[in-house]
Amino acid sequence: MQIQRRGDGHHDWSLYEGEGRVGIEWYFADTTALGAHVMLYHLAPGASEGEHRHLTGAADSCSAESSDEMYIVTRGEVVFSTDGDERVLAAGDAAYAPAGLRHGVRNASAEPAELVLVFGPPRGEAAA
Repeated sequence: MQIQRRGDGHHDWSLYEGEGRVGIEWYFADTTALGAHVMLYHLAPGASEGEHRHLTGAADSCSAESSDEMYIVTRGEVVFSTDGDERVLAAGDAAYAPAGLRHGVRNASAEPAELVLVFGPPRGEAAA
C-alpha cells in the first residue's frame, strides 16, 4: 500500500509562461502503474499556467508525447481557455483538453483556487 499526504512532494513552478507560480502536488509521479497521472494545482489569485499544448512532433508542444488533460475544480473558480475561448469554471466543474488543443487555466478571482489535473496518453496510445 502506498499513501501520499497533502503537502508531500509539493512544488511551486512557473509553467508555460504563465503569471506567478502554480503550487503542484504530483501524486505517485514515479510509482504509479496507471495510464494517467494526477496532480493537485493550487492557484493564488492572478496565477496561471499559461496556454500550451501536448502533441507529439509539434515544435510548440510543451511535452515530447501527446497527452489529453482533464481539469476538475475543487475549490474557488478559474478561467479555462482554449484557442481564445474562455469559460469560467467553479467548484465541481471540469474541462477536457484533448491532445494538440492549446489550453490553459488561470485564477482571475480574488480567492485561492484548487484543481485536480488528470493527464495521460490519448485513448488507444500506450502509456510510457
